[in-house]
Amino acid sequence: MSRTIALLGQPNSGKSTVFNGLTGAHQHVGNWPGKTVERKEGDFTYQGESYRVIDLPGSYSLSAGSEEEKITANFIRSGVADLVAILVDSSQLERSLYMYADYVGTNTPVVLVLNLMDVAEKKGIHIDIKKLGERLGIPVVGFVASEVKRYRELKQQFVDAIREAKIADSAQLMKFYERDTGISFKELAEKQKEERLFTKEKLAVSELERTDQGLMISGKHKYEYIDKLLKGVVSRPDREVELKGVDKKALGKHSGKWMAIGIIVAALAAAMVVAAPVMALGFGFAGVISGPLEKLMTAMNVWKPLAELVYVVIPNVFGFAISMAGFVLGVTFVFAIIEDVGYMARISVVFNSAMEKLGLQGKSICSLLMSLGCNMAGVAGSRVIDNSGQRFLTMILVWSIPCGSTLSLAPMLATVFYGPVGAMAIVLLMLVTTIGSLFLVSRIYRGKLISKEDQGGIIMELPPYHKPKWGHIIRTTLMKAWDIFSRAFRVITLVSIVFYLLSYNWFGGEYSILSRIGQVIEPVTNQFGMTWQMFMAYISSMLTKESLLGVINALYSNSDMANAAFNAKSVGMTEGMIALLPQVITKAQALGFIMAIVFNVPCTMTVAATFRENHSKRWIGLSVAYYLVFSLVLAFVFYHIGLLIWH
Repeated sequence: MSRTIALLGQPNSGKSTVFNGLTGAHQHVGNWPGKTVERKEGDFTYQGESYRVIDLPGSYSLSAGSEEEKITANFIRSGVADLVAILVDSSQLERSLYMYADYVGTNTPVVLVLNLMDVAEKKGIHIDIKKLGERLGIPVVGFVASEVKRYRELKQQFVDAIREAKIADSAQLMKFYERDTGISFKELAEKQKEERLFTKEKLAVSELERTDQGLMISGKHKYEYIDKLLKGVVSRPDREVELKGVDKKALGKHSGKWMAIGIIVAALAAAMVVAAPVMALGFGFAGVISGPLEKLMTAMNVWKPLAELVYVVIPNVFGFAISMAGFVLGVTFVFAIIEDVGYMARISVVFNSAMEKLGLQGKSICSLLMSLGCNMAGVAGSRVIDNSGQRFLTMILVWSIPCGSTLSLAPMLATVFYGPVGAMAIVLLMLVTTIGSLFLVSRIYRGKLISKEDQGGIIMELPPYHKPKWGHIIRTTLMKAWDIFSRAFRVITLVSIVFYLLSYNWFGGEYSILSRIGQVIEPVTNQFGMTWQMFMAYISSMLTKESLLGVINALYSNSDMANAAFNAKSVGMTEGMIALLPQVITKAQALGFIMAIVFNVPCTMTVAATFRENHSKRWIGLSVAYYLVFSLVLAFVFYHIGLLIWH
């Protein structure tokens, strides 16, 4: 029979690192039932016994305020866990132990894991682990999550803790409540009904915390308890805490923002350096493998549609997926460094007031800026955001940001129709519309995804700066990049095959299934200023933005749309296209079309990555529908404005 271990801890306590270290590749990710919050579950075998590990959502308390706190509190209340392992940051023990104080009064066996002991030692902090264990009456373990060799010992300590089944003693904490003459705590406790998993005192504390005033009173007593608990347990050198050196600039009102933007831009450049070899491999893959596959298919006399699927579609899809995974690898790597050294918290602080206007926290700025290079990277970068609702809202806002390919494509098209000066005006229009789109999406989604208490502001203690743990960073980066690649590849392969089948010229000439559909609905698409060829190109841009120009060229020159879509490697125009486009597309049509493709659903890899992070088909479906409608509304509005200008 498998035993269940639940990992509980505040954000940045190293909980996810411990989860990965315990379970390795034996893990799967989904969503908590009916929620958008990620559920991570894995297992390990030790001494012939099987153990299931649940990585509970990171939260600052168990007061059931945010979605994460409610899920964590409900899981503990369910009694599923045989052991709860509470992870705390040893270098900030006073703050981190608040989670333990919240847990006190729960009758599920518990072990306290003092993580980041190496950081505490470097700061000159000494913790008497034995004395702390004696005061708490439970197992207390010193640990460094980044050191792989320690996990065997940790597993043994968890096994011992399950066998000993020691419960957190609530008597010392409850004395602080009982001494408070303003709350009649004993009477409140007596009114509670007995429960198997919670003491009456714990239930009374929960009752007290239902009001804001009660929550403040309870917080005060928990910190009093922690202060008494740590007297004689923790010793540190006498140092005056002051804002100096780097932090004077990093947290400055103006200098902090410019410093953060500079570091994020530098991080984007560094990500490209890390990603470049992988991206080159991806872009070169199709060219290397397609030729031999074509010869093989021809020699075997394979049916042409199937042969082209094998030597055109699959190699290009695989190469594109490798290239995108390379960029995600680079972004994940540099973000992991920024977070590991302690700077991510500073970014969150300096941009918090700006991001509050969108219902987000400061960390979201990283994803939004990274999206200017690649939307998929922006989605991957959202992992640093603690709150699940804010994380998903950030991902959906990322879809509003024009990626690097779009930022190359749109000005290029605008220059063809309106010249360099007109193109500058179009870029300015894109910027204004992007800002408007961010606020519109936030207004629509934030109330449904984020509780009012969680919208915007954060209260946090800044972690100390410390050297990055390279082994841990490299391991987690490779795991995340592979995870995103493997899952996104399945989605884009399926979508690409469907698109290929629909766009293949089964009937000869220009007649694919998509072209037939396009011609049937052209009376409708004309209202948006799109011929059926333009509308098919608009649809193809959801596969990859690079495919759009090739598809337009193919459709207007009666050549193969499928090959044009899948052989696109970059955004670019031939002289023939520059001459062709103004002949078949009017300026009014071009204006609506440019706005439609800029704010259309992002590429399939980005959508797949968002689903990988969110796991909610409903929310992804609603978001795809929203951006389709939004982009078509923009096309309609700007096409008709164009008709007034160029009548």
